[in-house]
Amino acid sequence: MAESRFGKAINNSVIGFNGLMLLGFLGIVWLMIFGNLSTNLGFASGTEGFNNTEAVIGNVSAGAATYFGFSRTLFTILAIVLLITLLLALLFLVMSISKSFSGKGGGSNFAE
Repeated sequence: MAESRFGKAINNSVIGFNGLMLLGFLGIVWLMIFGNLSTNLGFASGTEGFNNTEAVIGNVSAGAATYFGFSRTLFTILAIVLLITLLLALLFLVMSISKSFSGKGGGSNFAE
């Protein structure tokens, strides 16, 4: 079944509009990258925006350094808690197995 002229016109206009949107998007991305690399469109040195950006970068860097400074202690505590949990689980497993062999658990296969 042949497509109508109206349908072809709509399809062509959608394709054209999508092409324009793609060009606009690529243009905005290019301006953002170029602006940040060359500081022509970004924050000029000494402005409030530049100072705020540098402060945020400094805070994130200091936070990461502090976290990794304390992470050794935190991971040691986490390892100890994990070890205690595993030991308790093993103790529970051994107790349940011994209970079933003692005849009190009702699962004994030995002659009474």
